[in-house]
Amino acid sequence: MTLVEICLRLGDKMKISYGKGFIDVNINKDYDLYQLKIDSAPLSGKEILERLDNEPIYSENLTYFIKHARKILFIVPDITRKSGLQIFIKDLIEKIETFKKEFSIIFATGTHRKVTDEEKKWILTEEVYNKYKHLLIDHDPDNMDNLVYFGKTKNGTPILLNKAYLEHDTIIPIASVSYHYFAGFGGGRKMILPGIAARKSALNNHKLVLDERNMRKHPLATTGNLKQNPVNDDIVEAVMIARRGKFFFTINTILNDKGEIIDLTCGDLFMSHIEATERLKKYTMITANKKYDTIIVSCGGYPKDINMVQAQKSLDRVIPIAANNANIIFFAECVDGYGNNYFEEFFDITTSEEMFKTLIKDYQINRQTAYSLKIKTENYNVFLYSNFSESDCKRMGFIKINSIEEINNIINNANNIAIVPDAYNVFFNTD
Repeated sequence: MTLVEICLRLGDKMKISYGKGFIDVNINKDYDLYQLKIDSAPLSGKEILERLDNEPIYSENLTYFIKHARKILFIVPDITRKSGLQIFIKDLIEKIETFKKEFSIIFATGTHRKVTDEEKKWILTEEVYNKYKHLLIDHDPDNMDNLVYFGKTKNGTPILLNKAYLEHDTIIPIASVSYHYFAGFGGGRKMILPGIAARKSALNNHKLVLDERNMRKHPLATTGNLKQNPVNDDIVEAVMIARRGKFFFTINTILNDKGEIIDLTCGDLFMSHIEATERLKKYTMITANKKYDTIIVSCGGYPKDINMVQAQKSLDRVIPIAANNANIIFFAECVDGYGNNYFEEFFDITTSEEMFKTLIKDYQINRQTAYSLKIKTENYNVFLYSNFSESDCKRMGFIKINSIEEINNIINNANNIAIVPDAYNVFFNTD
């Protein structure tokens, strides 16, 4: 069960998640606190393994797939997304080894940078990394020698996947199900495309976020929506084309704010993912009955604020409760800076209108992300507390906060204030 605390507070000291730590912020005015409190107990590794065998959705259970597998490929997230897999990955591998089956683990980096060795230890646990590092596969979306062509979708997306996908008959994607600002939801089928796909595959798929006829972002390519979402539909079609001869057993986790697994679904690649999205909504949906002229928001810490490509997703979450021209105070450490060059360099274009025109002519991964962020910084006063310099903040449209003391200066004239301390995991219902 999810409890939502929407309280009137006065002069409280708030601990705001920032990177791997916290920032203490004193608020000298009343505010509404939108904070999820999930009272579901975290699942143990043993309980997770039991669910994988006892609760598959439209699928045989885990043991059946392992028993009949020739060679198993785990697809796991990169450092930008938690999945909770470190809680059960050791037990899962031991189960596979009892059946004497071969397996490999590939990191679904998509178009992100390569995962470092230290990050692999953090994702898998140091014990699993040290024992099985010879079975780990790094994905490179630009290395055509390691990509295999499976066809193309009706939208022309080339289905080019890492050759490891071809070399294994049983595919086990593991990911947390989370909100995605234009694909609707992460996890599930996205672990394959763009997770282990070519850059050109991801580029063509992501371009479907643009409604070229009406010169805008597609209205159905939005957070929390899969129905008639052109990006999602294209991914589903691509995976359906590439799934011939493959056996899938998907593990979709739902995490609390500590990264613990409080629920999961498993089984069929598509049906178990849809069920997971519905459960996620029940845990995280908050109904808000008003708009705020001032919002204080945090991503919820590392790795959700590892760079601005990731952090801006949390800013997107609070826009439904922002009044026209609202002040938004945004905490995002961004130790990795912008996130990638395409995103960074696109801010050389100073308006969202010109960005859109360029996107139509020359779409590149994360340029659309920059465009989406620029729209927000043009329509709201977004104050950023981060590692970015003042010039970088200005370039993206942010107003830099240099000290915590500046916050009360910003909110002095606020009529109503909301604080959302873990926006990445929140979905606002404003209907």
